[in-house]
Amino acid sequence: SEGLKIFTNLDPQIQQQAEKSLQFKTKALTHNLPLTQQKLQGAVVVSHVDSGEVLAIAGDVNPKYAGFNRALDAYRPVGSLVKPAVMLTALTAGKGYNLASVIKDEAFSIEAKDGDIWSPKNFDGKSHGDVLLVDALVFSYNQASAKLGLDVGTKEVIKTLELLGVDSPLSNYPSLLLGAVELSPLQVTEIYQTIAANGFSMPLRTIRDVMNQDGEPLSRYPLQIEQ
Repeated sequence: SEGLKIFTNLDPQIQQQAEKSLQFKTKALTHNLPLTQQKLQGAVVVSHVDSGEVLAIAGDVNPKYAGFNRALDAYRPVGSLVKPAVMLTALTAGKGYNLASVIKDEAFSIEAKDGDIWSPKNFDGKSHGDVLLVDALVFSYNQASAKLGLDVGTKEVIKTLELLGVDSPLSNYPSLLLGAVELSPLQVTEIYQTIAANGFSMPLRTIRDVMNQDGEPLSRYPLQIEQ
């Protein structure tokens, strides 16, 4: 109503493709299920690796839905998406780890202060013995990742996640090492944006400039980079 001009980074073609991809994938995952179970939802966030500009956001299978935006507001346990941060912590912790280091993938248990027992298991239910660090990441071995994370320290893993862009509080529990932390798709994008940009952290942004009706800039959102 005041004639403001808002310049965003959103790309209409990429936005349309993101919406179509979300619809296609949810249908593919549910096509054999009864109609009562075909309510799978999802979200998409697409960012530019070199600038942190958000090029597309889809927060619902129905692109015209104007309610709850899952891309921004759906906080869910991220699971194995946290493992690169565990491995990165080990590689930079000064303990001599490298991608070819041999680590143990074996069963173990930890007793919490309240008496609960935490015993991580691999997805296939098997232990794989001595494995390379890079293979523990490639094959997503829970036991090896958890043992590695405990060796370098959960506090250090939290610091890595914060450096990668997580700005919400993280609980210092062993289960954090296997993704027992709730983040939004946008926050996960921030983490992987930093990894994809070779360690350069840049806050994701959707708006470039805001100008008044005379074309004078009111606000600008320049690129911010931190290694």
